[in-house]
Amino acid sequence: MQILSRLTFAVLMLGGMFTVNAQVNYRAGFAKASLEPASWPFSLSLAGYGAPRDGRFSLEWIKKEEAGECMAFGSRLQELLLVRDGAIMKTGIAGDPTWKKIGNADGIRLLAGNNKGVFAVDEKGAILYSTFKPTLKWTKIGKADNAIAITASDSRIYLADKNGEISYASLGKNTLTWKKLTAMPGLQSMAAYKGMLHMLTEENDLIQLDPGKENSHAIKIARYNGLSYDVKLKAIAVAGNTLYGIDMSNTIYTGRHRTDGDLSVSALAVASGKQTVVLVGTDVCGFDAQFISSVKQEIFRKNRIPAASIVVNASHTHFAPVTQNWLTWGEHNQQPDSVYMNAVVRPAMIHAIQAAIRNLAPSRIYFGRGKTAIGGNRAFTKPPLPYDDDVDVIKIVREKDKERTVLFLTGCHPVFRNEGAEGITISANYPGVTRRWLREQAGIDNSFFIQGCAGDINPIDGNHTTTGNMLASDISAVLNAPLEELKGNISFYLDSINFPVKTPAEEALIAFRNRNAGKEGDVYAEKNVRWANLMLQSFREHTFPSSMPVYIQTINIGQWKLVGLSREAVTDYSIGIKKLWPGKLVSVAGYCNDVSSYLPTQRHIMEGNYEGLDSFYWYGQPAVFPESVYDDILDKIKQQHH
Repeated sequence: MQILSRLTFAVLMLGGMFTVNAQVNYRAGFAKASLEPASWPFSLSLAGYGAPRDGRFSLEWIKKEEAGECMAFGSRLQELLLVRDGAIMKTGIAGDPTWKKIGNADGIRLLAGNNKGVFAVDEKGAILYSTFKPTLKWTKIGKADNAIAITASDSRIYLADKNGEISYASLGKNTLTWKKLTAMPGLQSMAAYKGMLHMLTEENDLIQLDPGKENSHAIKIARYNGLSYDVKLKAIAVAGNTLYGIDMSNTIYTGRHRTDGDLSVSALAVASGKQTVVLVGTDVCGFDAQFISSVKQEIFRKNRIPAASIVVNASHTHFAPVTQNWLTWGEHNQQPDSVYMNAVVRPAMIHAIQAAIRNLAPSRIYFGRGKTAIGGNRAFTKPPLPYDDDVDVIKIVREKDKERTVLFLTGCHPVFRNEGAEGITISANYPGVTRRWLREQAGIDNSFFIQGCAGDINPIDGNHTTTGNMLASDISAVLNAPLEELKGNISFYLDSINFPVKTPAEEALIAFRNRNAGKEGDVYAEKNVRWANLMLQSFREHTFPSSMPVYIQTINIGQWKLVGLSREAVTDYSIGIKKLWPGKLVSVAGYCNDVSSYLPTQRHIMEGNYEGLDSFYWYGQPAVFPESVYDDILDKIKQQHH
């Protein structure tokens, strides 16, 4: 995670105690919103794994049609363009799908269009232009002897030569004045769209660059993997908000996200009297504290519900697009796509929370607990191998129509399968399978998952469908047994504990970097170098953090207590916190409000396993927690006794 101070988050979210003492009748509301990416951006990096080094991306290619002997391929607005049989052809995407002749090719080998017309390069190296009329009439506007790719936005025309040097000229002037933009050796094709420049390389990587941003760096957004991206393309084009490609045999493909279609955010609002709490489950790998703080601020602004009464949990699926900063990872994983975050994730969260609040209606709420065997401890090689195998179930029944909503909570990583086509498919993983089972087999349309303390717990089965169905069966057993009805007041709290960080010596950081340098291709060594550079930058800019906060949120609904911890809490936290209230209805969730590192115990730290050491480099953290972290957190919870 980006090593930023989270004091702002703490100030915004610490709400102290809010308690309802009068009315104990509950009103509850549920709402859900999709987190599925739109067609734009065309491809997204998937979160959760630092390997493979070249990344996992959502783009897949679907065969559309054969193009014949295609000599050039391009697009304009809603239309694809190509050259074949000595003619320039166009086809509408959403409208008329038939190809129609719009002009003679005249040796044209490159094509591109914008909102006003069509640009081309012919075999003699002439740059041609025609306004878009029923029949194109070309005018020579420049010269480009070595051009291998062309594209145009509304304000610029871009050319790439055989050396991969990309130049641009502003449109709307009498003479094209070329300026160098960047160099991309091995470039095959380009497509400009929504201010971004997309490039296809000879290795069939797709690269994205913001040409309007100074010192912009090109980022890989897709690559040939032989599975979802299994065609060797020679050119790309964009039409109708869709990415298209044409391969060496002149087959046209449509690009789209490879997805199971089940990413969502769900919100359950529960109110008593004038007070409301909201539990939010999201199908993402994680999020930064500042992002969740901004969502909660918006809810407070619109609904006057304090941040301390809203707990946002990440399922931690490793098959969702990146939604947090991973600054020590490969460049394609380091930051989330801003379009996806701001146009999909943030509004979906806000919509679900507000809709759940609007849907509040008199309801009865029940708690049940069962056992599950879906997981096992991955951190240790010798016993004891702790694992909290509880599966907690909250059932809400609306009084008016008896509609049921089910919240289920257990702690287990949603990580398998991470191989083959499933490893590059957007998916909620086993929680999505469980929700589908409950819908199809139990008739429960409204169900959602809250991730428990899964930091060191992996599924025992390599098939996420098997895991999801197993969990659904365990939940069904709980629902078919007697449940305890919740009765009593609502209260909520948000506390924090700050663990001090000792600033390392600059010489130690440089030595660590040097030990890992020069090992290109080793994802672990490369990660360590990035971590050292990140720390050195922070050290030299005097922004090195002085502490690492852990947030502890408590929601009480009647006799049920939900304790939500930030970070990837290991299973011991769930076991230990429950023991603080023996015989009580206590559920413990990790991954709440801020997923910025693991939250290990003394044993993890002393043994130096992934959860206790190496993961902190992956998360870009300034230090490992002190060995006392587990005891300190449980002492804090015990002292507050919320």
